[in-house]
Formats: sequence, structure tokens, C-alpha cells
Amino acid sequence: MCSEELSQVELEWEEGARQINECEYLYIDSIRELDELTLELIVTEAKLQAQILVPRDESPVEQLRFGARPIERDVTCRSFRLIFDRRHMVSYTVLNESYGRYPESPEKFAGKLFRVFSWSHLLEFTKRTTYASDEHPGVLQHYELACLNHVVDVICTGPPRIADINGRDAT
Repeated sequence: MCSEELSQVELEWEEGARQINECEYLYIDSIRELDELTLELIVTEAKLQAQILVPRDESPVEQLRFGARPIERDVTCRSFRLIFDRRHMVSYTVLNESYGRYPESPEKFAGKLFRVFSWSHLLEFTKRTTYASDEHPGVLQHYELACLNHVVDVICTGPPRIADINGRDAT
């Protein structure tokens, strides 16, 4: 399903971040540039599902899954569209979640899955290795989306636009 076809309700970015942080887990469905340096992320909530009591077949994978509680999307899960506009974009990275580290002191952030850093190694690295600074193009901000399989870090000068693409306004 293309993002242009989705019903969506635009949220204030703080409210969108709050709703994302209410999710147990997130999967990234899409990472793309809408236009040059305008980043779009489509994320969907995932939840711990019921225990698998009967394997689908006798394969080794199914035998491993037996008794497990998979983390999957279901019909109750919300989806969100985040857009980081090129006017504010400095950089973004996509990391295989298996290689990510949970932020440690002196890094400071707020949020669970949608993190807003007040200080981070990536923010300091950006200031040291690029021409970007708090003076130009403006105060640098670090946003991070911690998902199953991916961690996306964005350095920019403004927050993303966030929409509930299920079309529900839960405010």
C-alpha cells in the first residue's frame, strides 16, 4: 500500500511522539525519500501475541516457535507516518538493530521508542565532523526511532510531521 493511498490524521509532533511511545514495539514498513533529503518513515505497532500451541508443520523453525509468543502486527495495531522535511535535514542513519547500543550516560534523551536527545554522541559527532552547528543551520536536534530490526537516527533543526495513518485521532 502506498503512503499516498492511506487515510491519515495529522498530529502535533509531541502528540504523535507520545502515541508512538505508547506502543510496545514498532516495525518499519517503509523508509524512503519523498523528495531529495525529505525523509518519510512508515512505522507500525507490533504486540506480543498469544502463545503458539500447535506448530504449523514439522520443520525445525516451527519446532523452535512452539511455545513462543511472537511479536507481530495485528488488526488493533496503529501505523504512523513521519516526515522529516529537507528544510531541516542534516543527516540520517539507518542501523541494523542487532548492532545498536542502548544510549548510555552521558547521553540524555526522553521517550521510549521515539527518542528526543538533548545530548548524544551522534549529535556531537555531527557538530565535529560537518559544517552543521547550532549557529548554522540552527539548533541541531537528534531524533531516534527504535524499532524491531532497525534504529533510525535523524539530525535536523526541526521536528518531524507525524500522522496516524489509520485515520484515528486519539487525542
